[in-house]
Amino acid sequence: MEQTDEVVDTLTVADFLATTQFKKLSTNQQKYAKTILTDVLAARKTVDLNQGAWTPRQVAGTLAALPNLVDQPHVYYVAVVPVMTAYFEAQGQQVKPLVAALKEARPALVAKHAEAAQEEADYDEVVQQVKQWVQAMFEQPEVMNLTVADQHHFVTIVHTTAELMITGRKLAPKDWDVDTLSGIMFGPFTHLLDERDRVSGLFQLVPFALTTLFTYLDQTNQLTHAAALQDWVLKQHEALVTMYNPELEKFYEGLTEAMQQAGVDTQDHAAVDRFTQSYLRAHPAVSRELFTADRQLKRTKPVKQIKYSRKQRRRRRRKR
Repeated sequence: MEQTDEVVDTLTVADFLATTQFKKLSTNQQKYAKTILTDVLAARKTVDLNQGAWTPRQVAGTLAALPNLVDQPHVYYVAVVPVMTAYFEAQGQQVKPLVAALKEARPALVAKHAEAAQEEADYDEVVQQVKQWVQAMFEQPEVMNLTVADQHHFVTIVHTTAELMITGRKLAPKDWDVDTLSGIMFGPFTHLLDERDRVSGLFQLVPFALTTLFTYLDQTNQLTHAAALQDWVLKQHEALVTMYNPELEKFYEGLTEAMQQAGVDTQDHAAVDRFTQSYLRAHPAVSRELFTADRQLKRTKPVKQIKYSRKQRRRRRRKR
């Protein structure tokens, strides 16, 4: 049964940090206690549940809203329930129903961030693995003798390709094949690059970087389809070095934004084709400049690729 008295909470965050209950918390819980209490009390006010003393309903509503109001690491959310339990105990409130509400809210509070934490850990592992590849390839004279700018481009190409294949497509090098490689190089590869990296110098180096990467992975017995991948790079050399066109990129960004606003399902190819035709008719001058008739409907950029690239670019800035 919920409390119905109108006693207002009087224990401040600073007061709680001096209590015995706080001192009994673990190191991690103590580390986040001040932030957790500040955030929880603010969330309680935001969702208009700060009337009187805490009730189980208020606990449930506040913790349900918390993940949408703050951006914190997984360990923070793990500490929320023990910190709030200690806080309620320090206040001398009827703890049992409040703790029950805390425990009931915990799975939903933690699960989302556990998944995100695992995803981040998996990504970190990929980054470290690719760093080892790059370090080994930098011992080769052909890579060592590149200019500083080209070395940066080389690293960017290798990391971007590997991240798309391993993290994006969930494929270990032994499972890389021509179809998947073609799909990422002429799909999300360009969009995953930082804007500053979308320069001619980088694209001129793509065939060399891919060939060097595939040769290294083949020599270290990590690649199954090395010959086919190398052959594909050779045949697609011209397409790879010219695949980025700033004007086309600008057009596709506009097309994608228009699709988003119109609510087009980008997985429905027929719907995408219809919308693209309509969009091109509405922008005849642009379409004449950018496309020949037989190319107008062959390339579309799914919205989810753009979202994915932004996410990955943020990660790359932190990890590399």
